[in-house]
Amino acid sequence: MSLLASARTTLRTSFSLCRHASASASSSSSQPPKPTSSKPTKTVSSCPAGTVLTGLNYLKGEPPILARPDEEYPAWLWDLTKPKVLADDGPGGKAEKRQLRLVHRQTLKDSNLFKAK
Repeated sequence: MSLLASARTTLRTSFSLCRHASASASSSSSQPPKPTSSKPTKTVSSCPAGTVLTGLNYLKGEPPILARPDEEYPAWLWDLTKPKVLADDGPGGKAEKRQLRLVHRQTLKDSNLFKAK
């Protein structure tokens, strides 16, 4: 295991321990838990309507492309920003293969970082 990977694991473990400790401490407090809203939050665009979107207009002599109001975009567009959730389908499944691919990719990045210096 590389130095960066072990540091990353240590940080991840300590963060998860802190998160669990704070969750148990907050659950034992005298205040009742806040009700969660069943209404999904609406994702808003990062730029207001009418903003010039640079880099999208690659044709010469065309007017600049402007951002539209959020209501004019299709509903599926806002789902692209949500993280992909894969069902845990056991060993050798899609979720495990994706996790192994991400770990392998990070290992390669770490090893290339040390080779470059």
